Amino acid sequence: CSSVGSDSPHLQMMNSLGILLFIPLATSSIFDQAAKGKCIPIDIDLCKDLPYNYTYFPNTILHNDQHTLQTHTEHFKPLMKTKCHPHIHFFICSVFAPMCPIGMPQAVTSCKSVCEQVKADCFSILDEFGIGWPEPLNCAQFPDPPELCMKPTEDEISGGFSAPRVPSKVSSSSSSKPTGCPSDLVDVDPHDPKSHCAFSCQSNVMFSTDNKRMVRSWSIWFAAANAGVAFFSFLTFAIDRKRFRFPERCVFYLSLCIFLSSLPYLSPLIIDAPIRSCHALGNGRSYLSIGTFDNSYCLASFLLNYFFSTAAALWWLMFSFTLYLSGGRKWVPEGIEACSSYVHFVAWGLSSLATIIVLIFNKVDASELTALCSVGNLNSIALLWFVIVPRIICIVIGTCFIVGGFASMCRERISFRTRGTDTSKLEKLMAKMGFFCALFILPNVIELVCQCYKFMILTQWTRMTIECKQQLGACHRPTPPQAEIYMAAVLSNLTTGLSCLVWVLSAKTVNSWKNFIFCGMCSSAPVKSPLEPSTRPLLEPPTAPPPQPPVYMQMTTNPQNAWRPSKVV
Repeated sequence: CSSVGSDSPHLQMMNSLGILLFIPLATSSIFDQAAKGKCIPIDIDLCKDLPYNYTYFPNTILHNDQHTLQTHTEHFKPLMKTKCHPHIHFFICSVFAPMCPIGMPQAVTSCKSVCEQVKADCFSILDEFGIGWPEPLNCAQFPDPPELCMKPTEDEISGGFSAPRVPSKVSSSSSSKPTGCPSDLVDVDPHDPKSHCAFSCQSNVMFSTDNKRMVRSWSIWFAAANAGVAFFSFLTFAIDRKRFRFPERCVFYLSLCIFLSSLPYLSPLIIDAPIRSCHALGNGRSYLSIGTFDNSYCLASFLLNYFFSTAAALWWLMFSFTLYLSGGRKWVPEGIEACSSYVHFVAWGLSSLATIIVLIFNKVDASELTALCSVGNLNSIALLWFVIVPRIICIVIGTCFIVGGFASMCRERISFRTRGTDTSKLEKLMAKMGFFCALFILPNVIELVCQCYKFMILTQWTRMTIECKQQLGACHRPTPPQAEIYMAAVLSNLTTGLSCLVWVLSAKTVNSWKNFIFCGMCSSAPVKSPLEPSTRPLLEPPTAPPPQPPVYMQMTTNPQNAWRPSKVV
């Protein structure tokens, strides 16, 4: 027979619940009210996400303070983790922290039907270890309507709790008043019924602490590698700029944008999460920044992340466009460089315009998962129009230009082969471009798929969290999102630097670095004739055979065929 380890969750549950079997009840019924009770804020960690904020004191079960009650509640934590019933968390917390209506102090706990449903689903787990149903949870002590009791709504899903159902005489006094934000959210402006309910700083609303730690640790490693590769590619272009011309020059700016957009993910190494993503209120509570520019670290991470990631997508679009001009339309580098100002205007101008619009409409928000500020972390509309739609446009149009350029190259390759011309250099160039485009397009497609999943999640969560105040407190939180999909979106964005490395990885790069390291700036590279590159488009025509020497006719000595002067004056 197999033994159960000391850290087994089932053994922990058996030991914990075994202790609860011997907790004596102070009274025969948990609803026998104390002589002079009062309502106090809930101070039990496991029960701070309930739809109510005040509990009755003294507790009618143990007549102890909340610290002792919290210790007893911890014994039920293993049973809560089994999620044997959707309302197990709400039911146990309603016993140890019953609701206390403001204005009429009394303990209001769950209805008897809720207890019976929870017991029917969870008793078998305790019975496996020979543990009976704990006495504090004895369903005979719970009331039935029309007595005061709470009953969660039927559409409640694990991960959030809806407002409890109480008789009309309890709720009628407060039904006409708008409900504030839930306890795990921060009311940005209590006097404004349409203000946001922001995520509390370092709270676990959509993701757990383990999910945050995992994503942040992986993103640091990926960001360091991505920034290092992109910076190496940028330096390779910088030390030998004459070697790279359009369309290769676009990769130079692309690597710069990828490097700068990766820097915010390295900020956890020197800046804590509350400093770089939270905003403090006058009452001491802090929340994740949403629509505010008071946090300079948040604004800086937004500018680096959003502006340069958008510019990177546009520079890749400019690369595909200039590649099409060079390979498909036979433009020489000088012709493209003559129009380079328009290329820079599109890449830098459109990304600047998008950033300015985001700032004007106050769409900057912080991510609970990464603790970085960007666009669309909490707003589905901003995510759609400022992230998803622009990326789709760049990827689709750029892919069309790439396909057009490659089709022209394939036709020229076939034409060269029919003439017997060596096409090895052209084939290497096509393979290099194909590998570069694949390493850039594939991570972006994965990120777009994950962003679409994030959009669908936010359409449900935004209304039940950020806009919960406008729902008059009826905020039934949906199922928590998959943190793995969110992490895939972050990591795929931090792998695009490999495409730049593929472009510069060659023997010429090794020679360039060797000359730069050992020679430095002591000697300059030989300057080519300014007229030579104009005859070298990206797709070179086959080399023409050398001209044949002219055939000279032997002069005759016949005096009749001698040269005669012309009669034309």
